[in-house]
Amino acid sequence: MRSIRKRSSGFTLIELLVVLFIILILISLLLPAVQNARAAARRTQCLNNIKQIVLALHEYHDGFMVFPPGQINSAIPEQVLLNGVAVNIVDPQEATINDQFQGFHGTSWALHILPYLDQGNVYDQWVFDFNVWANSDIQMNLINWTVAGKAPSQFDIDHFYCPSRRNGMTTGEQTLRIDHEVPLFNNQFVNGGGMDYAGCAGSGLLFFQDQSIPPVSLGTAPAGSNGRRSTYNLTPAQIAALTTTLTPGLVTPLPIYQRSDLVGVFGVNSSTSIESIQDGTTQTILISEAERFEKLTLNDQLVISGNINQNQLVPTRDYEQFASDGWAWGGPATMFSTYLAPNKLETFESAGGPHENGVQVGLADGSARMLGENISLQVWRHLGTASGGIPAGNF
Repeated sequence: MRSIRKRSSGFTLIELLVVLFIILILISLLLPAVQNARAAARRTQCLNNIKQIVLALHEYHDGFMVFPPGQINSAIPEQVLLNGVAVNIVDPQEATINDQFQGFHGTSWALHILPYLDQGNVYDQWVFDFNVWANSDIQMNLINWTVAGKAPSQFDIDHFYCPSRRNGMTTGEQTLRIDHEVPLFNNQFVNGGGMDYAGCAGSGLLFFQDQSIPPVSLGTAPAGSNGRRSTYNLTPAQIAALTTTLTPGLVTPLPIYQRSDLVGVFGVNSSTSIESIQDGTTQTILISEAERFEKLTLNDQLVISGNINQNQLVPTRDYEQFASDGWAWGGPATMFSTYLAPNKLETFESAGGPHENGVQVGLADGSARMLGENISLQVWRHLGTASGGIPAGNF
């Protein structure tokens, strides 16, 4: 009689390989979907941050009947020549000079909305007799700030971080504050307190740039370096002079952000009310994601500055491709202009975000939305202007 061999109940090698192959295919199909879902969640969180900041700005407006100033400066303005006209710029050392109890500030609009973002404890730690620099060094107020653990401007505010760009500053990581890096008393640079959003100052040129003083790379700033990125703070007479002192018979006024047809909600010592936004709150940008240049990469690695690294030539950024950082610092770190299109990685003055295909903004009516990065430059500029008199239309 022939014996009948029973087949083993286990899987053969071929069957196992087929199952593994199917699993790998499913993983490869699901992974992009998971990544897209995570990117969408981060984008939604970023938009929620903008929404909360806009609501905080409106709460401030409810209390003071104006939006907070884009930056507060009290020092005597410096003057520079622009097309042969002497014009005022903000003293770039007001925020960083170690001369306290003299009324120096240099603070941004973001400081003033902290109580409306459940950050009243950080706001209460701020010493208003100090400028920003002194509010960044724990040595300036050891008794109170040691209990808090750090100086006020070094606190990381969750609402000020886009989760697609960063979830916070890691311990010891320096902010990208390259336009006014000044070592503290212990010869250390400011850590923490980064900022991914900026207030809209209008659709004109916003900052005077002295390129004879190059920006510094992280951790290499000499004492007293300020980068010479100063906000224009023109008088009406200076604005008029820049409009008329050009080619005889051909008036092509310089597009300075303080011109009435280009001005936005924020500026030097500004006090803009909702009633003064003549273009309408639904047609005026209040804040946007700020350009930070994290997309300037080599082999998907962040490029901080031009250098030779492991025999590879790292792309070198030009002067305008160095961003500022820090929620407390008024000026390049917390204001932007719509003069140039968003997401183009051209200049620190522009808007830009890490999300694909667009940049997220908050409007003066309290809403928040994403705008396509290919938005018409004309529409983009109209959205940045508060009282230009020309509707932006559909966008």
